[in-house]
Amino acid sequence: MDAAVLYEANTPLKIEDVEIGEPGPREVLVDLKASGVCQSDWHVVKGEWNNCLFLRF
Repeated sequence: MDAAVLYEANTPLKIEDVEIGEPGPREVLVDLKASGVCQSDWHVVKGEWNNCLFLRF
């Protein structure tokens, strides 16, 4: 699926293809068409919350 990925604060989001596993027991796969960004996420993107840890997999 395509995902907006943030590797570091104050940098542009990157649209990347990421793999997700098949749903497990008692899980469902949802076909999401659009999503908004909540205010707390926006604070992280802008670097206003400096206590966030960015992980790379």
